[in-house]
Amino acid sequence: MSVPIRPDLLGPAPAWVLLFGSFEALRSVRSMRGRWAKIGTLLLAVAGLGACVAPILTVPPPGAASISFMSYLSSDSGTGTQKTLWMTQGGPLPSAALATYYVRDQALGAGVFATALADGSFTARDMDGAQGDQVVIYYVTPAGDYSESVCLVLNEGTPQKCP
Repeated sequence: MSVPIRPDLLGPAPAWVLLFGSFEALRSVRSMRGRWAKIGTLLLAVAGLGACVAPILTVPPPGAASISFMSYLSSDSGTGTQKTLWMTQGGPLPSAALATYYVRDQALGAGVFATALADGSFTARDMDGAQGDQVVIYYVTPAGDYSESVCLVLNEGTPQKCP
C-alpha cells in the first residue's frame, strides 16, 4: 500500500513521510530470513561500535624506591650568588625505555625533563627547589602513553612519598 504525498491536499507533511514514500518500508519483517538478516545487521553494528573503543593501557608509575635526589650549589658568575640545585636520578625501569621523564616541583610550579636511556634509567639536572618540597614525577613513553605520577618529598638521598 503506497501513500501518495500530495502537499496540496495534506498541507505540511511530517518529516518521516518525506523519508519513506510508502509504508512498505516501515512494516515489520515477517520472514525468518529477514529476521536473521536484521539480527545479523544489528550484531555487526554493535561489533563495529565495540571496535571503536580503545583499550585502556595502564603504564606503571616510576618506582619511588629507585629514585634519588642529590643537591649541589651553583654560583652565578655575573652576580656571585649561590643557589641550591637538585639532580634527580631514577633506576632502570624497562617499561620506561627511551621515555621522557618529567620532574616538577609543586611549590615552585616549575621543573625539568630528561630522556631515559634504553634500560629506562634517567638523570634530570639543574632543578630549583628547597628541601621538603613536594615533587611529582611521571614519564611519557615513545608511543605516547602517560604513566601514573608519583609524589615524593625532596630530600637528599632516597625520598619519602608525599603525605
